[in-house]
Amino acid sequence: MPIDETGIHTDYCDGHARRDVLKAGVLGMFGLSLSGFLQAQAAQAQTAAAGEAAAATAPRGKADACILLFLAGGPSHLDSWDPKPSAPEEVRGSFKTVATKLPGVQFGEHMTRCAQIAGDLTVIRSMTSKEADHERGTHYLMTGYPPLPGFGVPAVGSVVSKLLPSRSVLPPYIAVPSPVQYGGAGFLGAALDPFSPGGDPSNPGFRVRDLAPEGGLSIERVDRRQSLRQAVDASFARHEKSSDAARAVDEFYKSAYGLISSSEARAAFDVAKEPDAMKDLYGRNSLGQSCLLARRLVQAGVRFVTVQNGGWDTHNNGFQALAGKLPPLDQAVAALVTDLKQQGMLERTMVLVMGEFGRTPRVNPQGGRDHYPQCFSVVAAGGGWQRGAVVGSSDATGANVAERGVKPEDLTATVYTLLGIDPDSDLHSPEGIRIVLSRGGVAVREALA
Repeated sequence: MPIDETGIHTDYCDGHARRDVLKAGVLGMFGLSLSGFLQAQAAQAQTAAAGEAAAATAPRGKADACILLFLAGGPSHLDSWDPKPSAPEEVRGSFKTVATKLPGVQFGEHMTRCAQIAGDLTVIRSMTSKEADHERGTHYLMTGYPPLPGFGVPAVGSVVSKLLPSRSVLPPYIAVPSPVQYGGAGFLGAALDPFSPGGDPSNPGFRVRDLAPEGGLSIERVDRRQSLRQAVDASFARHEKSSDAARAVDEFYKSAYGLISSSEARAAFDVAKEPDAMKDLYGRNSLGQSCLLARRLVQAGVRFVTVQNGGWDTHNNGFQALAGKLPPLDQAVAALVTDLKQQGMLERTMVLVMGEFGRTPRVNPQGGRDHYPQCFSVVAAGGGWQRGAVVGSSDATGANVAERGVKPEDLTATVYTLLGIDPDSDLHSPEGIRIVLSRGGVAVREALA
């Protein structure tokens, strides 16, 4: 075990130096966890060099940020973005259609607001996958990879966090109100998982966990403890040489302290600051207020925000369920796109709306639709997506791709391209396993502006 010039052991059996353990203890003063410290330290060694190199060489994309609305359970494409009014009743279902601003293009009757802004949307009606299981389908859409046994493929948001430089003190990847399954960092390490506020932004008492110091500490008291830490560091600096690990922890300190001490960071999460008219525009519900929070976060410099909304697994009484689910979705998506446009942010902010698959063309005996990955829809806007475009098509019953099939890896390749990341670049796991970001995927060029 190494011994310094004072005769005191400098390493512990787990390989962490006394300085590191001291820093971990001081982290508690700031309301941060030891596990978070260790994760950050481990992630630093794995990702810093590659991230800096990629950021230095990657061309700037058409998008600076992405807001992904994930509709967990699998929304019905036939009742939203790709209705079939001429199909038999057992296929077309109970809903009528509404004309959009695009000639000859119709949406389901509950998508009236999105129909009015269709000129700002890209609708992909020819998504296709082989994964009909919720977990496998979610993995495929969030990562661009079918599940690989025993191997954690990182989601797009975590890859973006690794390869693109941060734009603010806020975490680059945030999940609202909770993380999407398989939306994490996989082999990149937990430090690149999304930060989650841990609450529903539509609740009057919404408060972000971990953003305020623990134990009722004021920011002023945290400032004093920050000064104490600096004094302790200065003392130990006389007895031990600087190391890359120590410098990495110092940088982590700066980021952590910057986050909890930043009034701008705290303000970004404060949806209550929005005018009542803006809250009404998005809808006074979890999905609407989560989308409003997502806009605030991107406006404050966050790179990637997921908004998860569940309840789309409509096997039974599906049309009754969708009559309650689709109007809030319609309102939130239209409000988000309209708001981003009015704020001058839509050109550089990508919006994606998707689930893990679609629903069966034929209505089942329980009045719902079952899992169906062969053909479904994804909607996009802003950030380099073509305005007012319909990409691909399904057949007369929405059962199969009729034109221009788009696989999940093609979708992720498109997202990476728009964010300025080469989809053919690769990552290496700690075990040395190499993966291409979008293996076999090709950007959907006709969907790009």
